Amino acid sequence: MARPTTRRVPVALSGEGLARPAVRDFTGGAAGQIIEWDVRPVYDFLFSLAGEAGATDDLPADDRRWLVETRAALPEAQRDVFKRICDTDLAIHLAAFVVEHRDLGTVDELLEALEASGPGPLLRSVFSEAMAAEPAAGPLLERALTGDTSALRELESALPDWKKKERLTLLEDPATTHDEIVGLAHAWAEAFRPIEGRIRDVLVRDYELRAGDRATLIGPDLIERTTGGIRWLPEAGVRRVVLAPSYFSRPYNFLLAGSDWRFFGYPVADDALDRVDPLAPPLNVLRLHRALGDETRLRILKLLAERDLYLTEIAQQLELSKPTIKHHLAQLRSARLLTVVESGAVVYYSLRRDRLDDASVDLKRFLVG
Repeated sequence: MARPTTRRVPVALSGEGLARPAVRDFTGGAAGQIIEWDVRPVYDFLFSLAGEAGATDDLPADDRRWLVETRAALPEAQRDVFKRICDTDLAIHLAAFVVEHRDLGTVDELLEALEASGPGPLLRSVFSEAMAAEPAAGPLLERALTGDTSALRELESALPDWKKKERLTLLEDPATTHDEIVGLAHAWAEAFRPIEGRIRDVLVRDYELRAGDRATLIGPDLIERTTGGIRWLPEAGVRRVVLAPSYFSRPYNFLLAGSDWRFFGYPVADDALDRVDPLAPPLNVLRLHRALGDETRLRILKLLAERDLYLTEIAQQLELSKPTIKHHLAQLRSARLLTVVESGAVVYYSLRRDRLDDASVDLKRFLVG
């Protein structure tokens, strides 16, 4: 099959240009796939609701404090919703609604769309990844949305294990779930609106910093560089790959999927942040030495030095749970010590040997210039 012609669409990146998705489309890598750059702060509005947001010092102290204070200031009813939906990281999957609605450029536009959507469209978005992984579950979801309780029992066996109980709870009363999500979003927006412009500026800065990568890399190479180590291999049927910079996801990548799209919410580069302390060590040095300062993570690196491994293999060899191993792997990936290779449902981990040589170089550059 002939390689498609590259198509570049100019994007306005300031002022009114960001009232709608700032998308840079080009076709590259696998034929028929389009990589989009989506620089909208509405993703960060939802990601800031995630329980993992602000869990490490990759986010500046002022904004970690903002997260703590904003959560504590929520009305009691919304705090309960936050605990059930956001502390379980289901809030991340609300971003699928934004992926599927390209016209939502601001938080206020998102709130209006969430209210107008009703429970069906919103919950279909939340379950988009599960439906992509198990298409047979689609009809069961539709039945559950109409109040068919027998469909919930059938969905239990059809859904992947990840947060299965929490996700099924969302479907027990779809109308109430919709109202709760909308209510929480309105309460959170009161605190987010004053910082929305600042967050947008950081996202734009990251986009501009990656101009060289967009000019020289395509397909999987561009995705791997942008995400800091996720090697995504093209999948049949996937027409659209969305790369969205995120401030509140740092240092993690938030990955979502739909029937014909894949989404990578990647952490903005360190250079996109405002750094005011001349004595502060570079964040890449902190991440690297934090990753290496843990016995379990060093054991994982030792295993990967021998060969590439699946998550299950690492968990079995170290006799630890998969969630625990995932946490350690996320730290190692954020330090760019490993590559995550994804091909459909198959995911394995590979050591980045070239990064091992950088460890002492980065430290020396910080200390002596």
